[in-house]
Amino acid sequence: MSSRGYLDYAHTGYFSREMYQDAQAIEPIGKCERKPPFPDYSNAKPSKSVRAYRVDMIINYRPGDHPVTFRVTSAGKPLQPWQAYASYYLTGGFALRGHCSQGFVVDKVFGTPEARPGHFDPDSPDDVASFEPEYAAEAGKWDLQLTYTCVRNP
Repeated sequence: MSSRGYLDYAHTGYFSREMYQDAQAIEPIGKCERKPPFPDYSNAKPSKSVRAYRVDMIINYRPGDHPVTFRVTSAGKPLQPWQAYASYYLTGGFALRGHCSQGFVVDKVFGTPEARPGHFDPDSPDDVASFEPEYAAEAGKWDLQLTYTCVRNP
């Protein structure tokens, strides 16, 4: 793609980079074909044979756009697609919440201690794994591993 427009410094936290472009025109370079950005796993369900599993979220929390990398395993073997077993969201308060798949509950939560791993609402059906990566960043920790285990809901 080729774009035209002025560059400016980002004066708010709305932008993920220090500079942005106010793109006035965008033109393809070569042939463009619209494709979905990722495969659709919205209907993926966990295997009925899985009783428990582990979710490792690997995060580069340095400034900029970095993906959260997931590794989901059961008895040391990878589970695919990982989206059938885990999900997450970042709250407005910069707390990261990790969820188990439907029919599973969070069992144990651990990881980079500076990110304060723990349960959001223990002993509740609304419990999720909870992490606070901002605290880790304040302590100079940028490469985070946040882990939680899920077990079938009894």
